[in-house]
Amino acid sequence: MKKSRKIIISLIVIILIAIIGLIVYKTVFNNSQEEVKIIKSIKDYDYNLKENETELYKTEFNELDKILSKKNVDYEEYAKSIAKLFIIDFYTLNNKLSKNDIGGTEFIKEDMRDNFIEEARSTFYKYVEVIDGRTQELPEVSSITDVSVEKTEFKYSDKTIDENAYKVSISWDYVEDLGYEKEASMIIVKQDKKLYIVEMD
Repeated sequence: MKKSRKIIISLIVIILIAIIGLIVYKTVFNNSQEEVKIIKSIKDYDYNLKENETELYKTEFNELDKILSKKNVDYEEYAKSIAKLFIIDFYTLNNKLSKNDIGGTEFIKEDMRDNFIEEARSTFYKYVEVIDGRTQELPEVSSITDVSVEKTEFKYSDKTIDENAYKVSISWDYVEDLGYEKEASMIIVKQDKKLYIVEMD
């Protein structure tokens, strides 16, 4: 009797620990892994519009869709468009789920994306709290004030030179000025029919 009682008590303790562990996991980790619905896609280019994006981003996304739906794509307009979308998404933090929800990553060249995410997570996104129960005041890009593009060339780390690159200079404003940067320049390159950001300063 005593042995079976001990086994039953041990089983109850194990079950309770498992339940508590599951509750803690869901509370701590699930918030940052929440799925956000995709409401529109530009299929041939794999660009997705998520429901939690700002109205400014949604407007610019629709502009990109128009640019890419033309028979002959204007690549200078395409470069300006993804520069705007990147800035709006990356520098708007108030709609991000956590520090792991990095904006603008789909516009970064794939082989540079992981490094970009790690850098963003350890710098600009470092102190972004989980959205549930957030007390922080975080920035939201309100408008793109200026954007210009010019043809340039880009040298990769392996010394390969891409002569068909674009340099985009861009400036923007926030809903409220919290002291974040407001201008940047970036290099955008073409791979097959798609443009990617490869450098920004």
